[in-house]
Parts: sequence; C-alpha cells; structure tokens
Amino acid sequence: MGFFSELKRRNVIRVGMLYLVGTWLLLQATDVLSSLLPVPAWTGSLVFLLLAIGFVPALVFAWVYELTPEGIKREQDVPREASVTAATAHRLNMTIAILLVLAIASVGLNRFLPRAEQESAAPLAAEPNAKPADSRVSIAVLPFMDLSAAEDQRYFTDGISEELLNVLVRVDGLRVASRTSSFGYRGSTQNVPTIAKELGVGYVLEGSVRKDGYRIRITAQLIEADTDEHLWSANFDRELKDIFTIQDEIANSIVDSLVDKLGVEKVAKMVTVVPATENLDAYQLYLQARDLFQRRDRL
Repeated sequence: MGFFSELKRRNVIRVGMLYLVGTWLLLQATDVLSSLLPVPAWTGSLVFLLLAIGFVPALVFAWVYELTPEGIKREQDVPREASVTAATAHRLNMTIAILLVLAIASVGLNRFLPRAEQESAAPLAAEPNAKPADSRVSIAVLPFMDLSAAEDQRYFTDGISEELLNVLVRVDGLRVASRTSSFGYRGSTQNVPTIAKELGVGYVLEGSVRKDGYRIRITAQLIEADTDEHLWSANFDRELKDIFTIQDEIANSIVDSLVDKLGVEKVAKMVTVVPATENLDAYQLYLQARDLFQRRDRL
C-alpha cells in the first residue's frame, strides 16, 4: 500500500482538513469576541500561533493512533481486520461537511450584516423611547483614504487608522468606537454627523494617506459631530521613518483639542507612541499581513 493510500486509510488527510476548517472558524469567533470583550489587541495573533503550532502534532496523532470502540489505541496494535477507520472516516466526513456549511454561512453573514446594520441604524435611532447614546466624550476613527497613485496602499492606510485607534483607547475618559463598527463606513457617502449619530460618538477622526516610496503625506481632521466643524486639521509630509512620530503628534493633537471636555488639566503630552520596530520594511510587511488577516483574504 502506497504512502498516500495509507494516509487516507488512517484518516490523516481528513483530520488535516477538519483541523484547518475548525481553525478558520475559531479565528472568526476570536475576531468577533475580541471586538466585544476587553482583551489585548494581540489575542487573535496568539490564538492563530497556538493553532498553527498544533497542526503538525494533530497529523502525527492521527497517523500513530486510531480511535476504536475500546478507546484510543496505537495503530500498530489494532489488527487490520478489526480496524474501524472506515466508520471513523464517515464521521469525519460528516463533521467536515457541517463545519464547511458553518464557514460558508459565516462568510455570507460577514458580507451581508454590515450593510444591513447601516440600513437599520437610522430607524432604530429614531425610536422615541430609545435611550440616547453617551456621545459627550467619544470618538470614532474612520479608515483613512488611500490617495496613492496606484491606490494599492489600503493595508498601510488601514494600519495607520488602526494604530491611532489603539492609541486613543488608552486615553482615560475617552470612549472609542470599535474597529469593526467604524471601519464598516469605508467608502460611505453619509455625512459625518449621520455616521457619528449611528456610532453614538461625539467626534470623528478622518483623513487620508498618500505614500510614494519612503515619503508619506498624512492629512488628519478631527470633526465635532453636533456642529460638523473641524476642531483640528493638519498635514504631515515626512519620511516613512517618522511614521510613529506622526502617530504620536496626531493622537496628542486630538487629546489637546478635547482636553477641556475630558475634564483634565492641559498637559504637555498625554499619549506616548512607542515605535514598534526600527525596521520599516518589517513594519510594512506586518501591516500587509494584518490587512490580509482582517479581510480573511488569501490567509
């Protein structure tokens, strides 16, 4: 019997397929729960790493052991005529089919629900008995627009937006809308007051990024939802090596604009952005990988 045939007989291939589909579903669940629970930003990466590490041991276990009516036994200790691998294969096939249906349903919901939520948000807000959201000192960071010539820097612009969101979350007294909610308005034609009302925030940060090689121009604007007025706006023309400094300046400018509403005394600096790395190529690759992970595209 050939090696490939033996892999099929011992259900190693089926176990691998089951593991991969189950891993994808677990990552989907982790992504949803991470947006709802106060867990660290690296939780999803940790779950992915643990699942990746466990893939090979799962295949080795399927090769060495067999699940029998008497329990788990080493494959070599089970007589060929007493083997129940065919029945196990049937159960694995059924499980894989069920998980695939759940995966397809999850993809469909991810594509349909954001639009449905946006369409239904306004009527819900108009209900007379609905409790108004606390939007006094709250902000949403919308995905920055990609103005690069080739329009191929979405991963970079999203990375900048998400980094700013993560920095602002650490400011005491400032409530920040989740990434899942605010990024759902990518490309929206709605005006800022409408978006802010649907998200239940009082302020919106929007902007754009133009990147050409190692030169970047970032435009950021802080808008008050009630008046639709710009509280702060600035352009940053820098080398890419200054990206963390720019994030620091934007975050502190926002906090400085809201300092009175936050109920704190004005200080020189309230936010400190620590450079994640000094290797800019590594940072860009990290942003590309995170973008692929967030979109679940070519994972």
